[in-house]
Amino acid sequence: MVGREQQEILKWCYMEQDKFSLSWIKAREQYDLKYRSNLLKEQYKKDRSSFDRIIDLGSGNGSFLRYCHCKKIIFKEMLLMDYDSKLLRDFYASTYSYLNGKDYSILKESPTKYKLKKIDIIKTKNIQLMNADILKSLNIINNYDLISLSAMSDILPTLFIKKLLNKVDKNKIIYFSICFDGNIKWASSHKYDKYILTMFNKNQETNKSSGYAVGAKSIKLIREHSMKKKYNFQIEDSSWQLNSYNESSKYFQKMYLDTIYKPLKKDDITDKDMLSEWRKVKLKDIMAGKSKIVVGHKDILILT
Repeated sequence: MVGREQQEILKWCYMEQDKFSLSWIKAREQYDLKYRSNLLKEQYKKDRSSFDRIIDLGSGNGSFLRYCHCKKIIFKEMLLMDYDSKLLRDFYASTYSYLNGKDYSILKESPTKYKLKKIDIIKTKNIQLMNADILKSLNIINNYDLISLSAMSDILPTLFIKKLLNKVDKNKIIYFSICFDGNIKWASSHKYDKYILTMFNKNQETNKSSGYAVGAKSIKLIREHSMKKKYNFQIEDSSWQLNSYNESSKYFQKMYLDTIYKPLKKDDITDKDMLSEWRKVKLKDIMAGKSKIVVGHKDILILT
């Protein structure tokens, strides 16, 4: 029987399932790849054996696996878990396209089982997809050496983060990457920048998932709980630095602007006139090629 705490996490999972569009996930991948810190790669150099079995929670369409390939982080097995079946269905096409012309190929055995194979080498790496809410991961995380959560910490419930850190065994690695830290800096300042950022951070905490998400305070929560458990806690900057010099960068900035504008437009507390004026000015800067943004992110590596 599911307990009250588990019911709260389940409620969060069901409410989050349709939040991320495939177009946004695909558009942000190049920026996540470019600005991730070297924390994980440096740990891999120290102890490769701790990367044999990996579970990627909230995996989306598999961008973390492609990051590992790009950084030559070699694993034997990876489980990709996500509640959104549409994102998982895109895994094969996106990975096949990414590997085109490279030294690896992706082999499809079934809709949920794949092999990553290096050209001219018989040995393969096993990849499995699991369409499930992340609550189920708490029962299997200790079957893996590395637990990865990319761009997830701010949308997770406090309860889940604590349960994850409590349940993990010794000698494991937990990797929270691209964690939003609550800071957005615009090169072209506007009088409403501070107000909009304040309202956005409130929205992250109170409106998203009906109050279950921890928002930008996730970094502090993860640090404090890791210290309480006497884990080795490491943190490095992974902030996006966005410009609007060409059509591609302009398109992405407009998408990012919408991740702020749309939730605030729907809430009951943000001044809609101020929001509309702010968005209009930001769009004008983007289209003029003058917009530069630093979106604050942190990477966290925990050794239990």
